Amino acid sequence: KLREVLPKPFRDLVVGKSSMMPLYRGTIHPLIPNMAFVGFVESVSNLHTSELRCRWMSGLLEGRFELPSVKAMMGHVAGEADAMRRTTRFYRRHCISTYSIHDSDGMCSDLGSATLRKANWIAELFAPYNNKDYKEQ
Repeated sequence: KLREVLPKPFRDLVVGKSSMMPLYRGTIHPLIPNMAFVGFVESVSNLHTSELRCRWMSGLLEGRFELPSVKAMMGHVAGEADAMRRTTRFYRRHCISTYSIHDSDGMCSDLGSATLRKANWIAELFAPYNNKDYKEQ
């Protein structure tokens, strides 16, 4: 359905070589200008990820950081697809489970927020992350 909405030059770019839409930070397609996708990447529980991606998009639109080059974004996406292919059975579909914390840390870093989200290093290493860890600072 998404292909029908996009203008003709971008329709064939929706799905990349890995059979996933190549989305930088799960949001920006490096080859489709002026379009973002929030909530496209699937997971069992992606509410905090979608909220963080909305805050990340807001920071981008406010000019708090700049996107890397198209080549760098495509390299980042290719690296994620390769890691998913090696580590999970979900590699044929874009899923945040493999990269959730890594991706969230990247968005926090872009926004100038702390990437270490727990109160101490023991919790940082062993306690699971949840939506409270990503509240705005």
